[in-house]
Amino acid sequence: MFEEFYEMYEPEEQEVVALINRCIGGGYNWKGSFWEMTVVTLGMVFCDTGEVTTKEERLEWPVTEEERNSEKGWGRFGKEQICRLKIRRMKEELAKDLVVRPWCISQVVKAHEDCPELQAVLDEYHKPVVIQDQVLGELTLDKDYDTFEGEIQWCGKDVSLSLEVNAESKPSWTRARSAAKKLLADCDTWDKAMRELAAKNLTELANNWLSQDEENPRDPETDPITEGELARRISMTSLSVTSGGSFTAWFDCDEIFTDHAVTVYGSLKKGLKTANIEG
Repeated sequence: MFEEFYEMYEPEEQEVVALINRCIGGGYNWKGSFWEMTVVTLGMVFCDTGEVTTKEERLEWPVTEEERNSEKGWGRFGKEQICRLKIRRMKEELAKDLVVRPWCISQVVKAHEDCPELQAVLDEYHKPVVIQDQVLGELTLDKDYDTFEGEIQWCGKDVSLSLEVNAESKPSWTRARSAAKKLLADCDTWDKAMRELAAKNLTELANNWLSQDEENPRDPETDPITEGELARRISMTSLSVTSGGSFTAWFDCDEIFTDHAVTVYGSLKKGLKTANIEG
């Protein structure tokens, strides 16, 4: 039943030893009515040439709805598992719009394999990467998610900082740090603008939510929450900045939206974009 899936890949098989990073999920193929599961690798050895690559690769395979949550789907590979596989590359013309050209898994030759080259890759991966920045403080690289994590003082309050980078590209580290420092240097102005945008976009919704509070409803006719009150009551808890200068700020909303958070999106180049509530 998976003929349509395998037809997207070249007929030539290559045998590899792969170091699995993690399973990143499955997308539904509506045309073929099946799920496409995907794992990403930390490294691979091509058996015919001995070439070792640490470039992240995507390996995919099809499963039915019933198989998706079984050992054939999410449970097929474990984190940091080293295994021997036969794989086929996606046809070039079908991958031209994809960020990464994936492979399909045509056979698991051996579920667990000893491989000194990939063990060395794994040992290097486990070494912590920490940057000491004079402005941003200590930043620790989360290699699984390509982010540097730290904590900053934003308008006098502790805020979690996340820098979205390409873990393999140090210039992206520098760009993300630079963008975060530009935001921090003018944090009073940015903070005021974020609060005002959130208040402008969400005050009507806040009144609607508060009027439906089962324990302590607030009448929007006689005791409405104002934009000024909403702007005062929210406070930033975390900030995420990309190497391109885009950012997302999360605000605690003082239970105005129960357990939801206020999120504000923007960029250094174009300014603030929008404010939403998110669970």
